[in-house]
Parts: sequence; structure tokens; C-alpha cells
Amino acid sequence: MSYITTVTGKHFDPMNPTEQEIDIFDIAHALSLICRGNGHIRFFYSVAQHSISCAEEAIARGYSSEVTLGCLLHDASEAYLSDVTRPVKKELPRYLQAEKNLQNEIWKHFIGRELTEGERRQVFEIDDIMLCAEFHQLMPEELSDDYRKLLSNFVCVYQEPRIVRERFIQLQRILKNEINFREAQQLMRAEENAGRLRGLIGELEEYYTSDEWKRDFAADEAGQLPENLRRGVLSEDGIYNLLEEYKERG
Repeated sequence: MSYITTVTGKHFDPMNPTEQEIDIFDIAHALSLICRGNGHIRFFYSVAQHSISCAEEAIARGYSSEVTLGCLLHDASEAYLSDVTRPVKKELPRYLQAEKNLQNEIWKHFIGRELTEGERRQVFEIDDIMLCAEFHQLMPEELSDDYRKLLSNFVCVYQEPRIVRERFIQLQRILKNEINFREAQQLMRAEENAGRLRGLIGELEEYYTSDEWKRDFAADEAGQLPENLRRGVLSEDGIYNLLEEYKERG
């Protein structure tokens, strides 16, 4: 058999991924149930929690929404490939190539493009620092004191996987729509690429009129989202004005 069956019932071939089979629920669900450190930590702490913490650190550093979403999704390939410990992974060139290919497809699917080399460096610098912080809090030894470089308030605690899954999906949704919101603003100002702009406006209008936007807006009002999160898409005036301006242009 050349595929795995995901929790949503998709047949996914990790060696030959197709964009239409990549699903945020599958990713968030699987990562919320996969333990960091191959299980060699003091209590269950999921890959999804690690990924959310990386995204929150990117937000604290003022990085772009693209880098922040890149951080959230940097281990998303593990939802389909599973993880391999670093000493073994380096001896598996075919696995490394499959991981690279799949990760790039996931980034392109959710971010709209591959990350630049500079953006990748930002993502993986945070990943390494977060690993040091996890060693400090969850392991019997220190990896380094690089965890002191964190700007976010990072604490390892057990969280129920279902809650982590929903948090992961919510953050991905907000970041993706924030990227769309800013790109639509730029295209409106430049008065170019009408087809792309029309598609972005359609996605933003669908989000703005959905129950998901109402829940995200309520979560923001309740102080449940990171303080420095870019939230143009969660500004009711901002997204409403953008949609109305587009309609007025005809």
C-alpha cells in the first residue's frame, strides 16, 4: 500500500503528496497526539504544542505572518511521515528528501509560496531555541542556555490534545487570512492582478461572514490571542472597509 489513511479518511501518499489532500485538521489532529522527544520527556507534550510555542515566539519577535505561519507548520510533515530521532534521521537520505519535499508542499499550500532562505533561518532558529527551552523544562539535562533568548512567556504544561488541536487550527486560520488581508490591501493600492485580488476578496469575505471569524474575534476580545499578533483581519473596521472599498470599485 502506497498511502496512509488520515483521520478525515483521505488516502495520502507521503512520498508523492498532492496539494488537494493536505488538510489542516489532519495535521493538527495528528500533531496534537504525537509526543515530543520520542516520548522521552517528563510528561506528554505534543508536537502541536511545540509548534504553537514556536509561532508565539515569532509573534513576540515581530516576525512576519508568513514566518509565524512557517513556524506553526514547520513540523507539519510529521503528521504524514511520523518523526525520526535526529541521530537516525541523518542516516536516512531518502527520508530527508521526502521530508523536505512534503514540508515545502505544506508551506506552499498554506502560505501561498515557499519560504525564502532568510525566512527559513528565522523559523529554524526559533525551533532550535525552543528545543533548548524544552530540554530545560522537560528533560534531566540541559542542552544549552539558549532558552534565555526567548521573548515569549514559554512554559511546558500538559494540555488536552483536543484543545491543542483547536488552538492550532485557529492560529493557522487567523495567520492565513491575515496574509490574504495584507496582500489584498497591496493589490488594491497597486491596482493590479485583478484575478488574484478577486480570489483573495472572496476568501476574506467567506471568512468574515463565517462563525469562525466571530469566534476568533471573540477570542481576541477576551485576550486569548498573543499580544503582538498582527490582527488586521480581526479588526472589524479594517476587513469591512476593505471589502466595501472593493465593492465600490466595481
